[in-house]
Amino acid sequence: MNIRNIVLARLELAVAEHSPMPFPKEMDDDDELDVFGLDSLAFMGLLTGIEKDVGYIPRAILEGDLYPETFGELVSAYDTAGS
Repeated sequence: MNIRNIVLARLELAVAEHSPMPFPKEMDDDDELDVFGLDSLAFMGLLTGIEKDVGYIPRAILEGDLYPETFGELVSAYDTAGS
């Protein structure tokens, strides 16, 4: 499974568990993550879920240098850190 699909699947799980918002049928790179209303604890759960699948959380996110605002930024953070 590629990074994009992993992030998408984990985001869908996090939204189902922590948000009253329905998950869209399709996600575009410019779709904002804040529409799901995930609090910081739910977002950290999302990151640890992705970590279970890919083996890491990008350093920029861990150190607070990056807080992804869109789906594309989140995917890009993992693509960049993994290469």
